[in-house]
Amino acid sequence: MKLWCGHPATPHKQSSPFVKERRRRRSLSQADVLIKMLRAARTRRKPLELPAILKAGIAQHSARFKEIRDRGFQVVNEMERTLEGIVLSRYWLRYDPDRDGGRK
Repeated sequence: MKLWCGHPATPHKQSSPFVKERRRRRSLSQADVLIKMLRAARTRRKPLELPAILKAGIAQHSARFKEIRDRGFQVVNEMERTLEGIVLSRYWLRYDPDRDGGRK
């Protein structure tokens, strides 16, 4: 059962700087916003960090990553524990089926 798959992003999330297609589509899903954030981070050769995802207000980000992976994207999660015991989580977009074509 997919409760929130394809759920539209809120107006605040749709006005995010990562969302430029909003004129062409009626509404973007949270997964679409997350993909745009991952693509922007990959362009900068940096990971997308969890605080940025939380700041964007993506609900249940682990479910959104599963949804993205089911669409053919390869997203790698990298976790690191600091000396203070804080767990840092980063996400790398390794394969984008829309932009990378046949190379994987």
